[in-house]
Amino acid sequence: MENRAHALAAGLFTLLLGIGVIATAAWFSGDTVEMVNYQLVSSQPVSGLNAQAPVRFRGVTVGKVISIDFNPLDPRIILVEISVRGDTPLTQGTYAQLGSQGVTGLSYVILDDDGKRPGKLVAEGGLLARINVKPSFIDAVSNSGQELIENLDAVAKRLNTLLSDDNQKHLVSAVRNLDQMSGRIATLAGALEPTARALPALTADAGIVLKRADTLIANLNQRVETFERAAKSAERLGDSGTALSDAMLSDTVPRLNLLTDDLQRTARGLERTLNDLNEQPHSLIFGRNPVPPGPGEAGFAAKGAQ
Repeated sequence: MENRAHALAAGLFTLLLGIGVIATAAWFSGDTVEMVNYQLVSSQPVSGLNAQAPVRFRGVTVGKVISIDFNPLDPRIILVEISVRGDTPLTQGTYAQLGSQGVTGLSYVILDDDGKRPGKLVAEGGLLARINVKPSFIDAVSNSGQELIENLDAVAKRLNTLLSDDNQKHLVSAVRNLDQMSGRIATLAGALEPTARALPALTADAGIVLKRADTLIANLNQRVETFERAAKSAERLGDSGTALSDAMLSDTVPRLNLLTDDLQRTARGLERTLNDLNEQPHSLIFGRNPVPPGPGEAGFAAKGAQ
């Protein structure tokens, strides 16, 4: 009995000691850093990404991948849950990309920040804070590869159409025409060479003509100035003639009228004198005969009474 009690006590002690060692080891090996979970939203394939894959922020390992699932509302969207250290400076401008680990083909998550939205990234509505996944360089090349192949195929088809038999004939004809045109241009250049050589002398003659034209224009300007002065003198002379005409009309003409009247009176008196001398020449010596009395005057005698 007593031996059994000692054996049971030794067994319980051993069991409790093992549990204590395991708990101590788990406590010392446990991660004491606070972790925060986020959700990556990707519309691109996540080939090579597995759970427990590392998560790096600008090259520093800050967490790991927890799970990878499809979005139940849209199967084309892949949701990747990650766990990141709480002191990681994630902002609203943080984005994710997939990186490749050498030749193994395994992928890991790359977190980076463009600095455009510096606000802290926080969860809303009880859901995990979301980070969008952008295509990596390899993804962009892969996505554009098909489009590049299609473009190359279209270019090849166009080249094939361009180099068809008919087009080749047209190209050969065009080349021949260009060859003939080149020969004609060379002939024309040879014909124009004497003219080109004569251009310097022609230019010198043109310069001399221009100088003479300048001299002629200067002389013409002098003639025009002289003509303008003569015109101004004629204008002043005309003004003087107008003033003289006004003076003659206002002063000389009335005097001429008076002189004309005097001359007319003198001419009439002279005419009467000449008539009297013609009728009575003796009046020049003895004077004029007395005028016979008229009717009603003394000594008047009618011609019938005699």
